[in-house]
Amino acid sequence: MLYSDPVESAPEPPAPVQRHLTWRAILVGVLVGCLMCFSNMYFGLQTGWVTMGSLQTSLLGFAVFKVILRDQTFGPIENVLLQTAAVATATMPLAGGFVGIIPALKMMTDADGGSIVLTWWELIVFAGGLAFFGVFFAVPLREQTILREKLKFPSGYATAEMIKILHNVKKEDTQVDDDGEITDFMEESDVTRMERIMRSGEEVGLVRPNVEKDLGRQLWVLIITFSISGVYMILSFFLPVLKNIPVFTYMGLPYATEFYWMLTPSFSYVGQGMIMGTNTCLSMLIGAVIGWGVLAPTAQYVGWAPGKTSSFSDGAQGWLLWISLAVMMAESVSSLFVLIFKWIGHRIVIYRSKKDAYLDDEADPGTLSSSEPLDPHSTPEQQVPTWWWATGLVFASALAVVCTWGIFRDRIPFYQPIIGVFLSLLVSVLAVRALGETDVNPVSGVGKLSQVVFALVAPNNIASNLVAGAIAEAGAQQAGDMMQDLKTGHLLKASPRAQFVGQVIGSFFSVFVAVGAFELYSNSYEIPGPEFQVPTAPVWLNMARFVNNGELPPNVVWFCIAFAILAAALPIVQEVFKNRKNYIISGMAFGIALYVTPNWTIPRFIGAMIQWFWKAKYPVSHDKYMLVTASGFVLGEGILSIVTALMKNPGGLQPWSCGGCAPGFCSC
Repeated sequence: MLYSDPVESAPEPPAPVQRHLTWRAILVGVLVGCLMCFSNMYFGLQTGWVTMGSLQTSLLGFAVFKVILRDQTFGPIENVLLQTAAVATATMPLAGGFVGIIPALKMMTDADGGSIVLTWWELIVFAGGLAFFGVFFAVPLREQTILREKLKFPSGYATAEMIKILHNVKKEDTQVDDDGEITDFMEESDVTRMERIMRSGEEVGLVRPNVEKDLGRQLWVLIITFSISGVYMILSFFLPVLKNIPVFTYMGLPYATEFYWMLTPSFSYVGQGMIMGTNTCLSMLIGAVIGWGVLAPTAQYVGWAPGKTSSFSDGAQGWLLWISLAVMMAESVSSLFVLIFKWIGHRIVIYRSKKDAYLDDEADPGTLSSSEPLDPHSTPEQQVPTWWWATGLVFASALAVVCTWGIFRDRIPFYQPIIGVFLSLLVSVLAVRALGETDVNPVSGVGKLSQVVFALVAPNNIASNLVAGAIAEAGAQQAGDMMQDLKTGHLLKASPRAQFVGQVIGSFFSVFVAVGAFELYSNSYEIPGPEFQVPTAPVWLNMARFVNNGELPPNVVWFCIAFAILAAALPIVQEVFKNRKNYIISGMAFGIALYVTPNWTIPRFIGAMIQWFWKAKYPVSHDKYMLVTASGFVLGEGILSIVTALMKNPGGLQPWSCGGCAPGFCSC
């Protein structure tokens, strides 16, 4: 009898059973999401930038359990739940209107019906009313967009790839959608390249890299970059000139400084640029040069915008804002039409294929035979029961109506929030489809569409128009975030029910965290002011005024038409030249750079160039450390802003010196 090798014949230990719903994952997810929420509030009030942070939260969650707590039972399914709860907690600054609608209500003048300033408890009621109906509405969209049509949702796909790499997930433990569905819409992502490099050793018989050892190094990189960004934040509090260095004033060109051509050496905005990528940041730089280097000075020089540059009523910034609004609206509407025509064309092809193939299921990848379940990897116990989301949607919609009407009952009739909620659900479908195809959630565009509709529903009611925009934005934002998370869970065979629970819990806590963050910053700083310009608020307010018989500034209309035509053509060009899409300017990024001052665009562009050079010269270290480096930079300033806001409170610490500051550009 031959004896077999005991090492070779020993059976592999059974894989540990992964729990889909754990309170520890939700707890850590909510805590990480709280930090991201403060960070999003800080940057959102400055420039309108809010991030889901799903990649960062999955990485941070893995670091907490695997590196800090040394818990080897934490698996990919729990990580999916953790990042779902974190994202729900982190994005309320945008979904709740804190970085746009609420400041816009405050900026209303007597001609608009008077300023509306919400107290802290009114903010809780308002945000609580907007917090849930988008979450419940996303559940029935999952079957059509993810299971049947298999839309891409690239951020959800990328997060799933990140979690697979971190936890060394085997291929058989994942859900495989159609091959190549991502490559038509995006370049090889950072996480995809990381996976290729890390797994390439298996093809030639090499030992797989130690992921946890790499993560230990990444954690140190995160700590170092976090500290660097945090130290800059503290120093800039005591030396405000570090926030906006007027280099052109020092060179004898103060006129350039007047148009915000200053150096803001913020590590957080460098990190944002690294995350945004080259195409987006280059498009923003082009927009800044054309807008703030050519159009705004010209408008002021010829007398079209005679007021102070920063004035939204008669200044260059207000004049430029209309061109920005035209660009973003045209690009959003054009993108939606491209999406609709693509869908119609796809359905025609399917119809003809089914007709020619006698209803052969293989002719339609979005149609399954009646005997084949849509989601074979989720048991009935893991699905969200229909009565959960249906009942929840009714109650959440009623909550949104009652809360918004209760706060604004002296300005808004009861029926108008009802129309707003129904309109929000309709535009959310468009937003989710656009997000699934392009990874861009057009929340601003669908919000503006609701404002146009409400100009007919409630003419000359600015407050009602803004609230309608808030409801539409909340529904589209939450439904989009939920679909990205559900795509991640689908690819990793996680329970949709567990994710739904995590999303609801995260949304609940996000209301109180977001209100606390907003109150902290608004009590410590002037909003809008030098520190927090809140650039999206005038966008909302001016749109509301315009659709309610408002007037445009002198001679801006022809510029709006010209740039709108160019912006509308961009999605069509990108669709025709898919392979060259990354070399075509982004209309949305261009438009954002017209209302965001160039001192915020410059460091983002620097960050994008650093990322591009790093990726070109040192691809392996880029794949391992770029995202961690950028996240540390962003989180350092965002979280330390809590400390500086507390120091800024009345009776707190004062700057050491305001020397070197340009007049009107420091918060001294």
